[in-house]
Amino acid sequence: MKSKKIPLEQFAFLTKNLEDNNEDFLELISSHVGHLVFEFNLLEERLTSFIWLLISERSDSKGVLITQNMNYAAKVDLFNRYSSYIQNILEKEISIHPKMIQDLKECGRLRNMVVHAEWNTVDLDGYAFTKFRFKQNDIIQEFVQLDENSLIKIRNLIIETHNLFDEYDEAYSEILRY
Repeated sequence: MKSKKIPLEQFAFLTKNLEDNNEDFLELISSHVGHLVFEFNLLEERLTSFIWLLISERSDSKGVLITQNMNYAAKVDLFNRYSSYIQNILEKEISIHPKMIQDLKECGRLRNMVVHAEWNTVDLDGYAFTKFRFKQNDIIQEFVQLDENSLIKIRNLIIETHNLFDEYDEAYSEILRY
């Protein structure tokens, strides 16, 4: 995804698109944003249920008690620590573990960027304000191009990460066998 970094002027709104009629663009991408959120929710559900399996193969209740009210990043952290611990104890490695954690984190970062973008100020090229960055003594406004192609790429990463759980589940089961 392309991004633009613009130093903060006296007022933040001076660098945001407030004049173009972006309603057609927003109409075009709104279904992509919705699908992305839907796929992310499926990914988080899969992550949560896998954590429950790690905690107990007999019942989901312990896992539910532990993960209740956890945000996505905390679940990724728990999944990483718990699975890494099991791999260490068994002295067996799941080769795709680093990729899985990296992809889960990236999916969360990208989902948050999309969901929290200031869509009302998106320009006709798809650049939406996403965050402030602080560099040395300067405040930078970051705008990311969240056009149709970018949203499809993000959604595809989320789907691929969800599908990677099948391979991970198989590898996890394999290291548990003697």
